Amino acid sequence: MKIFRFSLIGLVVLAVLVTGFIYGGLFNVAADEPHWGVTYRLIESTRQHSVAVRARNVSAFPGLNDAKLIADGAGEYDEMCTGCHLAPGMTESELRAGLYPKPPDLTKPAARLEPAEAFWIIKHGLKMTGMPAWGVTHDDSRIWSMVAFLQKLPDLSPQAYHELTSQNGGHHHGDEADEEHEGGTSALPAATAEPVATVESFFRALASGNPESATRLLDSHVVIYESGGVERSRAEYAAHHVQSDAQFLKTAKQQVLSRTGDAVGDLAWVATEARITGSSGGKSVKLVSTETMILRKNADGWRIVHIHWSSRPA
Repeated sequence: MKIFRFSLIGLVVLAVLVTGFIYGGLFNVAADEPHWGVTYRLIESTRQHSVAVRARNVSAFPGLNDAKLIADGAGEYDEMCTGCHLAPGMTESELRAGLYPKPPDLTKPAARLEPAEAFWIIKHGLKMTGMPAWGVTHDDSRIWSMVAFLQKLPDLSPQAYHELTSQNGGHHHGDEADEEHEGGTSALPAATAEPVATVESFFRALASGNPESATRLLDSHVVIYESGGVERSRAEYAAHHVQSDAQFLKTAKQQVLSRTGDAVGDLAWVATEARITGSSGGKSVKLVSTETMILRKNADGWRIVHIHWSSRPA
């Protein structure tokens, strides 16, 4: 009887302490306050075992070495994943810097996962990590393309990554702006691979309806010239024209006619001439566009510090 009484008292005391801990706000949920070491190890161990058990039910996908599958996955990764998991040549991003736990740098061999586990994580996401469940919006074939690409990613140089993500395929939204290359970029200096990739990521983000990702590639003090007007910061562009630019590019088709550029140290320039077909205000629009972008490399990678856009009827 005494044992029962002491056990009951112990349970009541424990319940009171737990209730006080929760409702007293004693646990700090801030992302910039790391877990206690024991808490972090417990969560990590739980996550690893949970994924491993569930990945056993994932059927193997044949043909992960298929070149087209890998290229398609490269486009998906470049569009959706680099902000958290980086790309070859990137050291950090504004989004990743503030995340806890820190997302794995998937360009490193140590982060390479078994295909079944990678598929399960991409499809279902991970609670309390910021990793979304891409299976909500992507079918299994697109997820497997990302898995195929991830097997190759740690072995890619920045130049090889750019070449792969520039191939046809990749991220599709059905009505996303298509980009064709007539003049190509093969004659560009190798040093421009990362700046060009940044320029292309900027437009892919706009065309996919993700202006937030696009503006993250702009320097906070970017200066943008267009049609005689000027915007003198990332915040000003975000408040004025980014939504209309994204809306136009969402249904537009862009054909790159020529592209030149160069990079010296932490500065680069990329100039592009393109033919654009789309609609604005319910009317068909055909334009020849010329664009110059100046980029500077900082701790987060290449960022666009100046844009000059001009166009004329085709």
